[in-house]
Amino acid sequence: MTSTAIRRATVAGLLTVGMTLAGTGTATAGTYTKQFTGEGSSSFGFAWMYARWDARSQAVADGFSDPDHQCVETWSFGDIYWAKVVWTCTRPV
Repeated sequence: MTSTAIRRATVAGLLTVGMTLAGTGTATAGTYTKQFTGEGSSSFGFAWMYARWDARSQAVADGFSDPDHQCVETWSFGDIYWAKVVWTCTRPV
């Protein structure tokens, strides 16, 4: 084989591989991530529970089908009478 034929075969092979890879797309799906802020207050000491329920109900309303496994509490502040939490939820698109 001459050097010209080797170059042509190499270019043809690289073009074939490039077009094949360009046509396959990516193997990973995208994800949707959103933060929800829940607030709760209670004179009986249930503020944390109410704040988490508030964040959970927002996540369900936004389409997260299983917030217990799709969400993580990333920030919290308060006491037993007033509380605020931030949940970060992620799901596949």
